[in-house]
Amino acid sequence: MPHTASTARPPRAVRVSALPTTERASPQLVRFVASLLLLFAAVIFAPRAFAATKVVFDIDMREEIAGGRFDPTRDVVGVRGGAAPLNWGRSVVAPAAGLGREGWYSVSVVFERIPPGGNVPYKFHVEHPGQNDPEGDWESGSNRSLELVADEVRVTRAFNAPGAPISLSRAGTIERLAPLPGNFVAQRPVQVWLPPDYERDTARRYPVLYLHDGQNVFDAAAAGAEWQVDETAQRLVVDGQIQPLIIVAVHNTSRRIDEYTATAMKYEGNTRGGLAPAYARYLIEQLKPSIDARYRTLPDAAHTAVGGSSLGGIVSLWLAVHHGDVFGTALVVSPSLWWDDEFPIRDAQKTPLPMSLPRPKLWLDMGTNEGWTRSSSCASCVRCCRREGGLAPTSAIWRPKGPGTMKAVGRRGSSRC
Repeated sequence: MPHTASTARPPRAVRVSALPTTERASPQLVRFVASLLLLFAAVIFAPRAFAATKVVFDIDMREEIAGGRFDPTRDVVGVRGGAAPLNWGRSVVAPAAGLGREGWYSVSVVFERIPPGGNVPYKFHVEHPGQNDPEGDWESGSNRSLELVADEVRVTRAFNAPGAPISLSRAGTIERLAPLPGNFVAQRPVQVWLPPDYERDTARRYPVLYLHDGQNVFDAAAAGAEWQVDETAQRLVVDGQIQPLIIVAVHNTSRRIDEYTATAMKYEGNTRGGLAPAYARYLIEQLKPSIDARYRTLPDAAHTAVGGSSLGGIVSLWLAVHHGDVFGTALVVSPSLWWDDEFPIRDAQKTPLPMSLPRPKLWLDMGTNEGWTRSSSCASCVRCCRREGGLAPTSAIWRPKGPGTMKAVGRRGSSRC
């Protein structure tokens, strides 16, 4: 199967609403929330190169044919990936290369826009038409990475062979911490990005943003694509567009689906989910105290945010609803609101929030390429969050506008379309 843990970022169609709230917020809090929104807006709307890149895939299936795993008379091989024109749901089929190249299959695709970082995660995939095998056969191992570094790129390799080495790009100071004991969930790596002035301004304390799927946050080594949060944060802090902050990237594990969901359901033939409370205990009782002890943080909820996309989005929403005393802001990007018959929406509707605490602030977005059903679920979630006494959506996104629109997201008490 492909490793599709929140690496692709569909084109955003946005409507932005910065909604007034009833609490009075300190200027520092306003700056922090505004900084988070500008950071995620910059990540989502990172400039794309508009020069098209042609990629030729030459797939060597000779070993698969010799091993009886691929029948050239009826099986089909193709490419799937995480950026248009590739997708993970349907292959771009590679026809046989022709006389003199028996066992080779070749196809060309054109990437009209280069995604941020220039990396596209992909895998070769075999289908067996008419053989009652709807899943087909994926290449083994993790996603391969395609680097769009020229007008034309050629990928020539055997099915199941490793991809080309990935060029890693990192900005700023990133520390890799030793995994904490697995008291609640399995051990996992944690990476921490420090703002440019951290070592110089030793009297200053910083707000903290915790991000799930941490292996995708700073480089493309794990999944073949990255969010480029380090490059974006470095640029925005240096330019003075956002206040400095600390970013904690928490890697996922093989139990990602279980840890990022609060309820269990049947998923791909198995019962999955329900470990979000244990994951929350890891974050709150182990990781956050460790981060607060090691770094100069502002540890209160008003200056602590959590964020993620897909399943990472719904666990961020769940943490804001159930642990708003720890995480005062949640960045909910392309959330998997469909989980367990839209449990995330029902949970937000029925869970009372303590009147003694400020309402958590939300960033909530959904790309238009994700389909009407998911966009409708996102709209339902926004309506739920707007109810009296509930969460305070800082912005809700689902209609096309440009990146410039986002500059106003963090300004409280205004409404922009």
